[in-house]
Amino acid sequence: MFNQVDFGKRVKSFRLRNNYSQREIALRIGVSEQAVSKWENGECLPDVYNLKLLAQILRVSVDSLLDTEIQNPEKNIETITIGGARFEIVEKPETILAGKIIFAKDFPTAVNLNSAIDSLSEEETQTAFNQLKQSVLLIYDINLSVNFWLSVKQRAYGFVREVTAADQPDGVDVYKMPASLYIRAYTDKETAHLISKEQCEIWELFAYIRDFFMPAHGFAMAQNGAQELEVFDTFEHKSGYAYMPVVRM
Repeated sequence: MFNQVDFGKRVKSFRLRNNYSQREIALRIGVSEQAVSKWENGECLPDVYNLKLLAQILRVSVDSLLDTEIQNPEKNIETITIGGARFEIVEKPETILAGKIIFAKDFPTAVNLNSAIDSLSEEETQTAFNQLKQSVLLIYDINLSVNFWLSVKQRAYGFVREVTAADQPDGVDVYKMPASLYIRAYTDKETAHLISKEQCEIWELFAYIRDFFMPAHGFAMAQNGAQELEVFDTFEHKSGYAYMPVVRM
């Protein structure tokens, strides 16, 4: 049986794990700080829309918030703020990504690879997504960049979602992502201002993270097989998170 008080405890636990204040949660969702406090105290529940937003912000599934079972949540171990922009250092568990992945080894040149990526239709990616087994909730569209800092033939680019099973139907590509430390940044206005823009796309954050943030804060690219991720939190792919796999120097 669902227990409202236990739900509030889970919300608070995930919030503290991500180093968020109640005020920060309230501002991101667009509710009052008192509303967040009431959720955590078990006095009331968020509506369906706010529940989804809450899960997205806390980087867990709605099921994890509603149930007592907590399934491999990301762990925020440090938050670094630059001019209002938040860069979160997170430990991300091993994940399985599945969908449509284009491999450079299948093309003669980088130009051919990029052309294949650009020409992949939404229908093709959706066909792969429709075949996925055991998708993780909430469902996020993810762009996977494999080894783009290495030689061309080692690269790949994927349109994927997270699943819990590596055994997928024929025609679905799978990439097993090892557990790793990541720098995570969101495409909000404060972060966009760091690259002198009012709005930015996820891919635009990677250059800033690699060229400025990482050297300034003692990080280097991870060499453990973990890859760059663009994790979209809207259907239109207008916003989301950049994940950069790193190690501390």
